[in-house]
Amino acid sequence: MMPIKPRSCGLPRPRVKRAAELAFLFCVAAWPIMLVGEDGVPAERFRARSLTYAYDEGAIFAMPSEKIPLSVTASAKRLHSIVAPQGALTATGPNNWTWEAPIKPGVYPLKVKSPGGRTVADFSAFVMVPSTRVRQGALNAYQIGLYPETPLKGNPIYIPPKGFIEVTKDNEDTKVSPGFRIKEFLTKQKSDYPKYLVLDERLVFLLEAIGTHLEPRGWDSEDIFIMSGYRTPYYNKQLDDTKYSLHQWGRAADIFLDKDKNGRMDDFNKDGVVSKDDAVALAGVLEGLAKTAELSSFIGGLGIYGPTSAHGPFVHVDTRPSRARW
Repeated sequence: MMPIKPRSCGLPRPRVKRAAELAFLFCVAAWPIMLVGEDGVPAERFRARSLTYAYDEGAIFAMPSEKIPLSVTASAKRLHSIVAPQGALTATGPNNWTWEAPIKPGVYPLKVKSPGGRTVADFSAFVMVPSTRVRQGALNAYQIGLYPETPLKGNPIYIPPKGFIEVTKDNEDTKVSPGFRIKEFLTKQKSDYPKYLVLDERLVFLLEAIGTHLEPRGWDSEDIFIMSGYRTPYYNKQLDDTKYSLHQWGRAADIFLDKDKNGRMDDFNKDGVVSKDDAVALAGVLEGLAKTAELSSFIGGLGIYGPTSAHGPFVHVDTRPSRARW
């Protein structure tokens, strides 16, 4: 089976507005079944924990010695294999495994092979540094700051993270999805390497999905600029942002579309000017995705921001489990 490019719906670029709308709706519906073979049979997909990836290149995040269930969504008659040189891999059934992460933090390869030896998924596993190594708000001289001691309204998503992804000069270009690299999510605070961050795998999945659904409109995930991804509590306090900002848990991103790479929002609504209206239009697309069965559980918060002297318009999106709009 030869899977089609997972980040493209394979549609011709529409020439009229109605065609664009129809193409967009088709992509929304097609996201869960995007990977198909020549015979129309769904192709193999990599699954880690409860997340099935619609793309074949990405990353997962684990604590040292954490046991993570892995699988491939393929028929039991087509037995796949996982190549994991480090850590302990145990088969639990046809196309199902448990991978125990290495004790030492770092980046480790996980490759899924088809029965014929073809690589159908090429992922990196980031084994994190335990948060118990943070001393007086710092980790290896990198300022983390202090997380709130009490979760907001008892919500477990606000419990301080168990670990931090270590980003170095050697691994900062590691892809976490086809369109994003780990360095794009780093806090903007100035520091030497290593740097540290927290990143929700579901946020990466969501941003990649947004890019895919924007393809009929002329943009893709590589055109999504992350203006602000993870923020340490130290940096979040400098910005005087809310105490429980989800950026601190790696669950939020402030984004805009930047195909021409000029550092500003593109004219998304194509009215000839770049303004808050472009952020409104982009948020409208995300609102539509939030109403689909496929992505409704991924989009929790949406916020619209206009331009200032420091930045252009942008949209905030996060993976909180409840709905929030501003």
